[in-house]
Amino acid sequence: QDEDADVDDDVWNLSMSGATCLTLVANTVEDDIVPAVMPFVQEHIKSENWRYREAATMAFSSILEGPGADAIGPYVNQSIPVLLAALSDQNDLVKDTTAWTIGRICDLHVRSIPEETFPTLVNGLAGKLLNETPRVSSQACFGIHNLAAAFSNDNTAETAGTNALSTYMPQLLQTLLQVVDRSDASESNLRICAFEAISVLIQNSAPDVKHVLLQLLPAIIDRLAQSFNMPVLTNEDKEQKEGVQGLLCGLIQVIATKTTKEDIMQHCDLIMTNFLQVLQSKNATCHEEALSACSSIASSLEGDFVKYMGALQPFLMNGLRNFEAYQVCTVAVGLVGDISRAIEGAMQPFCDEIMSALIEALQNSALHRSVKPPVLSCFGDIAMAIGASYEPYLQLSLMMLLQAAQTQAPDDDDDLIDYVNMLREGILEAYTGIIQGLKDGGRTELLLPYIDAIMSFLEMVQKTRKNDYDNEVLSKAVGLIGDIASSLGVHVKTQINQPYVMQLLQEGHATGDVTIIETCQWANSVVGQILAC
Repeated sequence: QDEDADVDDDVWNLSMSGATCLTLVANTVEDDIVPAVMPFVQEHIKSENWRYREAATMAFSSILEGPGADAIGPYVNQSIPVLLAALSDQNDLVKDTTAWTIGRICDLHVRSIPEETFPTLVNGLAGKLLNETPRVSSQACFGIHNLAAAFSNDNTAETAGTNALSTYMPQLLQTLLQVVDRSDASESNLRICAFEAISVLIQNSAPDVKHVLLQLLPAIIDRLAQSFNMPVLTNEDKEQKEGVQGLLCGLIQVIATKTTKEDIMQHCDLIMTNFLQVLQSKNATCHEEALSACSSIASSLEGDFVKYMGALQPFLMNGLRNFEAYQVCTVAVGLVGDISRAIEGAMQPFCDEIMSALIEALQNSALHRSVKPPVLSCFGDIAMAIGASYEPYLQLSLMMLLQAAQTQAPDDDDDLIDYVNMLREGILEAYTGIIQGLKDGGRTELLLPYIDAIMSFLEMVQKTRKNDYDNEVLSKAVGLIGDIASSLGVHVKTQINQPYVMQLLQEGHATGDVTIIETCQWANSVVGQILAC
């Protein structure tokens, strides 16, 4: 690379071309790339010429994906001390590429990092957050992000109450918040990278640092409150302000998922006041983040969330009707489901308007198709929440479900097959929720006029199920059979006593999945009781 050139991800040069080509080759030939490239890396990674040092580091980074751990792992193990030393290289490009490489190692080969170097690695990356160029600091955030993400499937925290991150958590969070406040944080995506690193650290934190998160929460809420006073003179200022607000909403969301109702209850009035102010902006990304964060608060507060519904409802309706920014619409639909589960019967006064918006979404041909499966599923969430009070919405929602059930895909269109499977999952979840809701409300007889159509859908599922690799459609289908049988009993004896019902149950047993098999055994039991009558 040219030392004098302004390094920019958007500028394509020969070095980037070579690295991209090498990455593609490594993904293609896998282990065979290692003996071809590593001699160059080992010869030049400590060269006196910075261009060779940078090129060797970039070459090593480019072959990390593709080869297996047995082939590349030993080199990763040996590279850590060298790379940590290179973080203090005199040349910014070498430091930049080194931090990127460490981030890639943390992402792809964290198990190959020697345990004894973990403290040096964390401290080395943390030491590059405040006083380096935005680009180098951004790569250091990337490394910390990936290092924290490596603990996502680590069960140690649950059993031991701690993990290897705990020691460093207070200092890392404090330093990353200082990065957010850097005057040059808008360069090289630094502010966003810092926020994302904070988020992943919180997500993968162990129980023994909960007190740190609870100390952090008021500071995050205060930052969100202060953000409304940020001066806006240009479009760039506006984008930065709204970007910060969205990221702060996201942090509050992840803290809410790591704490209890008792932990955050005292902060919720202020949190919701700020969320509602964010929702007054015209920025779709802000709306998406704020509504997602409301979901976490609702799940945490459960029935106590109802106090915010009056103020939230207008913004929730705006989200449900935001058909152009369909991601916002999807999040709003998810929020309706979460609130329904949280406040249950107290949802009823808000349902006329919500159900109307959900029907509008299904009838809107311009709405992105990915929104429609969660809308259908949401019918079930509402029905389970309000029980017999769902009756006014029953006919129209079942009509929508029956209409959606007719959607089929040609055998040669995998994308459409996947979409139909998502649609069927949504339909099955809706039917299950409606049946359970009416059963809890003592009004299952309302379903009898529709039961033939529901059973016809199950027959179609059995005969046309394709690409259901994770058996999600099958799992929900056998669950629905059990719910129909247990809720309607002998009234559906004829409809249940059909070959396709037995075939679905047999297919469920054949999956070998413990959860599906348990559902099948339960469904078989209630079906057997009906047929014995």
